[in-house]
Amino acid sequence: MRIKSAIVAALAVAALATSCKKDKEGDIVPPGQSAVSGLYINEVYSCNPDWVELYNDNDTDMDLSGFILQDEKGADEEYKMPDGTVIEAKSYLVVDAFSFGLSSSNGDAVTLLDMQRRIIDAVDLPAMEDGTSYGRQTDGSDSWKVFDVPTKGCDNDSEGVSGPESDLRLYINEVQTAPAGDDVDFIEIYNDEDYQVDISGFKLQDDKGAAEEFVIPDGTTIAAKGLLVFSQVSPGAGDSFTFGLSSKGDMVIFLDADGVVVDQVDTPNFGDVKGQSYARIGNGGAQWQILDTPTKGTANPSQSIVSYVGKIVINEVYTFSDQSSVDDLDFIELYNKTDEPIQVGGMKLWESGGPEEAWTIPAGKYIEPYGRLVIEADKEGLYADPVNHPSWGLSKGPGECVTLGDAQMNVIDYIALPSMNENESYGRKTDGDQTWQIFRQYTKGTANTGEARPEHTNTTGLFINEVYHDNQDEAVNGQAWTTTDFIELYNANDTELDISGWEIYDDKGDEAYVIPEGTVIQPRSFLTYDVFKENTDGPTFGLGVGGDWVFIYKPNKSELVDSVEIPEFAKDSGMRGQGYTYGRLTDGGDELVIFSEGSKNASNNGRAVLD
Repeated sequence: MRIKSAIVAALAVAALATSCKKDKEGDIVPPGQSAVSGLYINEVYSCNPDWVELYNDNDTDMDLSGFILQDEKGADEEYKMPDGTVIEAKSYLVVDAFSFGLSSSNGDAVTLLDMQRRIIDAVDLPAMEDGTSYGRQTDGSDSWKVFDVPTKGCDNDSEGVSGPESDLRLYINEVQTAPAGDDVDFIEIYNDEDYQVDISGFKLQDDKGAAEEFVIPDGTTIAAKGLLVFSQVSPGAGDSFTFGLSSKGDMVIFLDADGVVVDQVDTPNFGDVKGQSYARIGNGGAQWQILDTPTKGTANPSQSIVSYVGKIVINEVYTFSDQSSVDDLDFIELYNKTDEPIQVGGMKLWESGGPEEAWTIPAGKYIEPYGRLVIEADKEGLYADPVNHPSWGLSKGPGECVTLGDAQMNVIDYIALPSMNENESYGRKTDGDQTWQIFRQYTKGTANTGEARPEHTNTTGLFINEVYHDNQDEAVNGQAWTTTDFIELYNANDTELDISGWEIYDDKGDEAYVIPEGTVIQPRSFLTYDVFKENTDGPTFGLGVGGDWVFIYKPNKSELVDSVEIPEFAKDSGMRGQGYTYGRLTDGGDELVIFSEGSKNASNNGRAVLD
């Protein structure tokens, strides 16, 4: 049922009440209103995968770094645009990387804020039918309407990609937008005609339309009942498309040399799953399915294939065991999200060591409807039973991951793990949920209903400000301090701070450095401790270049003052031996970065940051 025009008009009036108009010279900007002008929320799609189109009506490009999008929940659900985000003059920017959902059934709201969290533009969305969008009548205008055919990345007064369609039986047959490993995006075309077709000058586009398109070279043909694959390449690297296809949902459009649409498809949101493709059931078939194993350049399966993706999931992982007894082993908990029992025998599990270390779940194992299967990793062989227990363990530090695959090693689920402390686990907020959290106490084999690790609020004004964890045998670039790890503290208060008896720990938490009596940090000043095994005036624990934590507590661990998780400098990353440090972008600030220019016992402000 279509929304009646009177209702749409009423909604448009409501939207105008919250939408910003172009500032005129001499306008007084109301409180909370941004001085940014000529930037509009231009069109919104809330029918999954959601997107918001912005329009820049200015004659110059605009830097949107740090600008914010919110739905009706405000700051509770918002998306901050990455540094370097630019919208060109008189152009569009489609934003689809936000994690919150826009309600199509109940309506919603979208607000655009500047870096100071002042309102640039806002719109109230009506309830929407599937496949429709809500946008300004013309780009940047005051009037809004429902579009039966969305004009994503195009003029709002255009017809988008609708219009005359080609009579050629050429089809977008399979698309990959979330490649795994060294694979790349690809678009496969199928010719269902009984004769060879010359597609010289035909075009491939993504959701940005003509702004990002690939013109197929002269002399390109597809054999009768044949397939032709175009794989993404870097600019200048070959005769194929260079634009990227979003794994969170995108559009692929195939046009002939005259710009007539031959075929088009909206690709799904693959979430965090890599290595799947979206393909027609049978070459040129009317129905589509997600394939765990892409069939790039070969015939698509002619029947629907059962996929376990989204049915069996990794539900909870524990990594802090010391492998000293069978009562304290790392574990991986699987969960069956369906109302049918599922056989999991033959499925594979592997960690960051890679598929070559995959462990096979024993034959005959199954998981009851909405049930769990706990798999304990037995690195030390305490059970002496490698059939029922993987012979590897899980790393405590960041960079560890766990993958669940089917018998053919196709990925069913995957999770990258954060660093955790004793008794903590990483699990879905509730069984099978999309949201993950660190639990204060693991819930092995039971429902994920535990308490999350609480967010920490710094109440003292003392911060771990900068850490160096890549000490070298010889000084880097003549900087003597690069031969010794260090921890720099910063007093952000306007008064001196006595930290006598406070304690500094690393991730193991069993070897404290107790700060001597009488230790005072002056206001807006630094105190730096070198870190090495034989130290008599500072911490003697080691800081791991593979990732670590630093904690500072009040005496007897009575209160957590501050903590910082240090990233891994992998062997092949090119980051080792460079004198890079990790710390707060501004002294005592919230944002943590890698500095390419260290500043031991001095301000971080204005230091060079690694891109």
